[in-house]
Amino acid sequence: MKLDTSFVRSQFNQIHDKPDFVFCSNAGGSYVANQVNNVMNHYNAHTRVQPYERYEPSATAGRAMDRAIAGWAEALNIAEDELTIGPSTSINTYVMSHAIGSEWADKDEIIVTNQDHEANSGVWRRKAEEKGAVIRQWNVDPVTGLLNPDDLKSLLNDKTRWVFFTHCSNIVGTTNPVQQITGMIKANSSARVFVDAVAYAPHHICDLKKLGVDGYVFSLYKVFGPHQSLLYVNKKTTDSLAPQCHYFNAAMRSKMFNPAGPQHAQVAACAGVLDYFDDLHSHHFGQSETSRSHKMADLHKLIADHESGLCAPILDFLSNHKNIRLIGKAHINDHDRAPTIAFKALSTSSTELSHRIQDHNIGCENSNFYAHRLVTDLGIEPEDGVVRISLVHYATDDEVNRILTALDASI
Repeated sequence: MKLDTSFVRSQFNQIHDKPDFVFCSNAGGSYVANQVNNVMNHYNAHTRVQPYERYEPSATAGRAMDRAIAGWAEALNIAEDELTIGPSTSINTYVMSHAIGSEWADKDEIIVTNQDHEANSGVWRRKAEEKGAVIRQWNVDPVTGLLNPDDLKSLLNDKTRWVFFTHCSNIVGTTNPVQQITGMIKANSSARVFVDAVAYAPHHICDLKKLGVDGYVFSLYKVFGPHQSLLYVNKKTTDSLAPQCHYFNAAMRSKMFNPAGPQHAQVAACAGVLDYFDDLHSHHFGQSETSRSHKMADLHKLIADHESGLCAPILDFLSNHKNIRLIGKAHINDHDRAPTIAFKALSTSSTELSHRIQDHNIGCENSNFYAHRLVTDLGIEPEDGVVRISLVHYATDDEVNRILTALDASI
């Protein structure tokens, strides 16, 4: 079975606004599915009141929010009170640094990487410095940008409290084997594990119980949805952390890590992403009573196969070009690479190259993409950064051919 891209693209009105434009900056924020806009528009037009009162439309507003929470808990295979919906991943990790860091003491150790987006690095580093904890860095290979799990194992000891790493780098593009890495961490220490999946979730929504992580976070505005972030913290971990909410809400797990309270319409609109996935699943597999978590597994193979086909020719072109330094793996054969492709021209700036590509009506960008430490440690000037082409499953082979033509003319 192949992904029906015509059906997929019919679910995103913005794709058709400019039919000659190729959007390949999805890692910074995807198009929004029509189902999301439908929920958001209905909420704002008909239920824009304080939710959860007995009167209508307040009760309807509360049910719309509850539908999003229940649906995402099912999709992630977690309990509803293990889920926090906040404004962004950067805000969620900032809040969690105060919750998690409150239990750190002098000489405790944490492990971070230089592969992460700063949202899953800087907040933990600052809190560790404040508390006197030791920061150990799991370093990437300075040429490829890849992480070696064997290097992590040597950093673990009986003082390690937390390990923070990314499911997929927003620069390198390679997927880290979270389940295996987490198992190794648990087997060799008492450390807990927190994973940033912002660059991975657009390609696969995971069963978090299978992964075995203690914390997990990603942004829905990069997964075809509203500007919200989903944060998972397992119950066992939550019980040991300091609440970050109003004191009178501290006994309610679902409110513990949301100091400002929910953004009502945005939370309700999170359900629209699931409506899109439901429609995508039923279109390809027929009506099914299977759980959303299982539906996500079905969709993963369908989407991964399509995205691999998109990614392969671009990687092949760039890896064989004498004037390009490709970041990360040069192929997708191992099924562990997202179609997030970063590269540096050897004879011109990334700014100039991205502008040349954009002149072909191709929506790419250049930056360090908030992976400032990674770009710097790869020996690249961080302000100019790298050029990044990032695709998701609504892209087509025809669009890839246009990207290749633009690359050939621009480099």
